[in-house]
Amino acid sequence: MAGWARGERYPHRGDVPDSPGWSTEEKETVNRIQSELGELAIAVGEHPYWATVPVEKRVAARMDLKKQTRPADEPAGEPATAEAA
Repeated sequence: MAGWARGERYPHRGDVPDSPGWSTEEKETVNRIQSELGELAIAVGEHPYWATVPVEKRVAARMDLKKQTRPADEPAGEPATAEAA
C-alpha cells in the first residue's frame, strides 16, 4: 500500500511510509481466527441453555455473560498470567 506525506490534510505526526501489506502467514492467521470466532459465536448462540431463558430476558442475559467473561483490563506492558484468570 502506498504511503503519503503528512501535508496539511493529515493531523498525525509525520509521513507514512509505503507498507508491504500483510504477509501470507498474517492473512492465514487472520482468516483462521475469524473462522474460529464465527464457530464459537454459533456455539454460544445455539447452546441449549438459551432455550431455558425467557425470550424477553435473553438479551440482558447475554450481555451479563459477556461482562462476566470479558478479561479485566491489564496495565500496559504487563501480560495476563494463568494465575490471574
